[in-house]
Amino acid sequence: MSEKANSASISGAGRISGGTYDRVTISGAGKVIGDLAANELRISGAGKVEGKVRAREIVVSGSTTFTDSVHGDEMRISGSARIEGRVEVKELKCSGSIKVHGGISAQYLKSSGHLQVDGDVSAEIFKASGGFQIEGLLSADHVEIAIGGTCLVREIGGERIDVRRGGWREKGILFDGLIKLFTGGGTAELRAGLIEGDEIHLEDTIADTVRGKTVEIGPGCKIGTVEYSESLRVASGAKVKNKSRLGSE
Repeated sequence: MSEKANSASISGAGRISGGTYDRVTISGAGKVIGDLAANELRISGAGKVEGKVRAREIVVSGSTTFTDSVHGDEMRISGSARIEGRVEVKELKCSGSIKVHGGISAQYLKSSGHLQVDGDVSAEIFKASGGFQIEGLLSADHVEIAIGGTCLVREIGGERIDVRRGGWREKGILFDGLIKLFTGGGTAELRAGLIEGDEIHLEDTIADTVRGKTVEIGPGCKIGTVEYSESLRVASGAKVKNKSRLGSE
């Protein structure tokens, strides 16, 4: 990024042309026309970027639409964001709502709001405590899910996969209703076609197939088939239709 790059700010209704900036701030109803490169992009109003974004730091606390891909070091969302393209960042934190039509690639992804992705999600560490809907594959070295809403994913693959109840059941009906309002609503459970990893612990999970080395099927689970190579533990009340030890024959 050039040290001589100018900054731009929109505090009312306005627009700026794409280009290279040091810092871009939108606190009103602002629009960026064209591809944008910046050290910082901060949007606290109603923003729209019509082009690709490449920035070191992206902060959204209002409502923003990105019509193309987003690349950066750090992206934080406490409002709502809609990305028509792909997101590639080192760190993504979402406590609001994010919808991505392309996939997500991140080293660290933490979502405590509502996450919706039409493609695949790839990360080294994936943490979720809200609700999410991932149409493709969720692939991460470490997957930690504290179920706080409806969680839907086609497949999960990773080394360590830990899915546990979010604890809303003990907080009362009113609190549970508020959690559902902010995390997409629905029943607090994880639904997946396939879950595959080395170490797997599941609670409140409905899955067709679970495959791993060490597998623990906890309370509230309904699993079609469990395939394991080292150990399997099934909690009282959990339902597993078929159990198969890999390499036993």
